[in-house]
Amino acid sequence: MVIVKNGYMIDPLNNLEGKFDILIENGVITKIEESIQPFPRCEIIDATEKIVSPSFVDIHVHFRDPGQTYKEDIYTGSLAAVAGGYTTVVCMPNTTPTLDEASLIRYVIEKGEKVGLCRVLPSAAITKGRKGRELTEMALLKEAGAVYFTDDGLPVMDSFIMRKAMEYAGSIGSFVADHCEDLSLSNNGVAHEGEIAAVLGLPPLPPESEDTMVARDCILSIQTGMPVHICHISSKLSVEIVAWAKAMGAKVTAEVTPHHLYLTDDELTEFSCNAKVSPPLRNYEDIEATRWALSSGIIDCVATDHAPHAHHEKMMDIHLCPPGMVGLQFALPILLELVKKDYLDLKKMVEVMSTNPSKLIGIKPPQIKVGEKAEFTIFDPFESWEVNEETILSKSKNTPLLGRKLIGKVKYTFYNGKVVYRD
Repeated sequence: MVIVKNGYMIDPLNNLEGKFDILIENGVITKIEESIQPFPRCEIIDATEKIVSPSFVDIHVHFRDPGQTYKEDIYTGSLAAVAGGYTTVVCMPNTTPTLDEASLIRYVIEKGEKVGLCRVLPSAAITKGRKGRELTEMALLKEAGAVYFTDDGLPVMDSFIMRKAMEYAGSIGSFVADHCEDLSLSNNGVAHEGEIAAVLGLPPLPPESEDTMVARDCILSIQTGMPVHICHISSKLSVEIVAWAKAMGAKVTAEVTPHHLYLTDDELTEFSCNAKVSPPLRNYEDIEATRWALSSGIIDCVATDHAPHAHHEKMMDIHLCPPGMVGLQFALPILLELVKKDYLDLKKMVEVMSTNPSKLIGIKPPQIKVGEKAEFTIFDPFESWEVNEETILSKSKNTPLLGRKLIGKVKYTFYNGKVVYRD
């Protein structure tokens, strides 16, 4: 038996906001009241001056299992997830081998259940081997447990195949998510095309590489009537294209990463491989556009694109090192920074980190409600902590935030009725 006392509760789904106590018996929430008297042999969690919210849902992570577990595995990825307040994550299929067969989809689900820290769901590849030529057996993959389809890390360059994929996925009640990048325009670019790339002499990666593919996918969605999800949107024009498509009635959704809401291409000034991501960090104008789009609902949710890489890989020349950074533990403090700057309020923050992504992938959103299993997080919005190799629980430590202090720290995460993380 556990009582969470004196926490400030925010649950958008149940329109609940205020100071409440929560009683949990046998993993189930049995009371939510302004004050609950402690029982003998009852654990008390003091949540004074802390926020209690539904736990977070990340629809875009890389746990590198199978085949690349020297970077991350389902256990270490789950540790990072619950430390960031997440109890549901969706793993990308760019593993070795690619998640393009039902047996591999079941493998990820079963391994996640065995670890038991959070709900680990797989996405499946759109095309076999992510080669962009032949569609996977989407119906069989969905039946095995794939929540959606993506070739993430690579775009689907062939527009005919993308259209067929959207029609196939939509016909079975699912959707495709696209890594929007025209490879002929990106042309092996390293940094956002702009002043920083020019000064450093880095090969530029123009934003129209993203913009043109976002436009294509939105047009295909309008024409087919089928849903499409835009991964890690990052440019001002892409945001405007999505806004236009939604106004046209298209079934288009979009996600944004914490790093594209927070970091600019200035991070590359020392040729830092930890700041190399795909799409690249952009300029302040793009960041402002994504922030306001998230606030207004043009962008539907936040997804970390948590992308671990081993130390030796990020020590390569910036032209050769793989793009990506870890992010599960940093999303909350970054979003709290947007709350402080009045882009969002706390309710909207919980919606874009929990309620909206749950609905997008068709699962029941976490909620704080009598009769529900305890699945929530308790965080201190004012606690300062340093990002270092000890505080990062991922197997890989690749982030440009190393050595910096962030404000906002998860103290407890409940999943399946029990505490799976405590700080």
